[in-house]
Amino acid sequence: MQTVREPARELPVWGEADVVVCGGGPSGFMAAVSAARAGARTLLVERYGFLGGTATAGCMVDFGSIHNGREVLVGGATHEFLHRLADSGGGAMQDAESHRMTFDPESMILVCRDMVLEAGVELLLHTLVVDVVREGDTVKGVVAENKSGRSVILGRVVVDATGDGDVAARAGADYDIDHEDSPALQPVTLEVILGGVDLGRVPQSHFDVTPIIRQHADEWPIPTERIFSWGAVPREGRADDPRSAYVFINTTNVLGVDGTRVDDLVRAEIEARGQVRPLIAFLRRHVPGFENCYLDRTGAQVGVRETRRICGDYTLTHDDVLAGRHFPDGVAPSCNSIDVHDAEGRDFEHEYLERGAFYEIPYRCFLPRGIEGLLVTGRAISADRHALGSARVMVVCMPAGDACGLAAAMAASSGVPPRRIDVAALRAEIRRQGTVLSETS
Repeated sequence: MQTVREPARELPVWGEADVVVCGGGPSGFMAAVSAARAGARTLLVERYGFLGGTATAGCMVDFGSIHNGREVLVGGATHEFLHRLADSGGGAMQDAESHRMTFDPESMILVCRDMVLEAGVELLLHTLVVDVVREGDTVKGVVAENKSGRSVILGRVVVDATGDGDVAARAGADYDIDHEDSPALQPVTLEVILGGVDLGRVPQSHFDVTPIIRQHADEWPIPTERIFSWGAVPREGRADDPRSAYVFINTTNVLGVDGTRVDDLVRAEIEARGQVRPLIAFLRRHVPGFENCYLDRTGAQVGVRETRRICGDYTLTHDDVLAGRHFPDGVAPSCNSIDVHDAEGRDFEHEYLERGAFYEIPYRCFLPRGIEGLLVTGRAISADRHALGSARVMVVCMPAGDACGLAAAMAASSGVPPRRIDVAALRAEIRRQGTVLSETS
């Protein structure tokens, strides 16, 4: 490979904070809110001009359940956020127990903005984190790049909420990215929102479209035989009109994409966007209720289901999830099913917990092995690929980020690395805020 030597240079320090959160998606924005509310001076670095990540930039406008059939599991800032989004008129909550909802991405952008600013979070938007500042085995800050140039941001604790574990990887943390049973990663999907859908005429379930796809397979433009999910999308300030509703469609599929490689991402964007027009044409021709549908918007980027998974002090396992396992350092509960898409694009599998059960994500899953000063939250936590099939979803990433934000603030205020905080005190605070955790000790 041809190379060019870049001259060494001194980088200015743009700023300092107690807690520096890298990435403003569901997990990162929640970490920033929680850290700031706990009294830490908090800086949130985000590559877009708005927050929300997969939910807003990616238009994945569907939050799953936080109710395990027995109780509401999640409290704290996540619970507050879900209610604020519903109260804004931009979220349609399925019921008061599950809190499951579809939502307007624009409304979420505004709610995220309000919550971070009310908490006192400092925002640095339109900025990429491109490297780390490391002394020995300790992360001391990050290198950022934006329109103003390249600079350093110093932090007592750094939270990696990039989704791909970018900060951890640049810090030299060990991680996994492929799997012995399936060396190819799960396909990526570009979310599509359509207008003009007649909800009174659409099939009862998106599963009912599969026979139609098989019947007209020569016209179906996507390498899978099914729609993964769909749902009506509310619009803040717009009266409901079920005869001309907005609906999100989760179905485009691009295979063989590694979301940590720019060439793969470019190909994914080109291929996924190439599937949109023929998808709409298919729906208009063959699926009742979509005869007059039109393209409202697509995600600003493809949605990536898996890339790096850090090697942490503990690795959440497939069995941990399905067994509803609790831990002495469990800090984020979930009852979400395991959802792993077939790498060849044919289908995806669901595995469910028993009704009334829930598992906990141990705090150790956020601690990259051998690295100090850094917490990793969101899709890159320490988990095997099947466990990640549950833990990667947004409604699980949010309470995980909430816990990491609290932990980061505790570490910064006490002057110890995140690995050495009082986890019992962390769990007590999470419980105090309304989240259900086991009594395991």
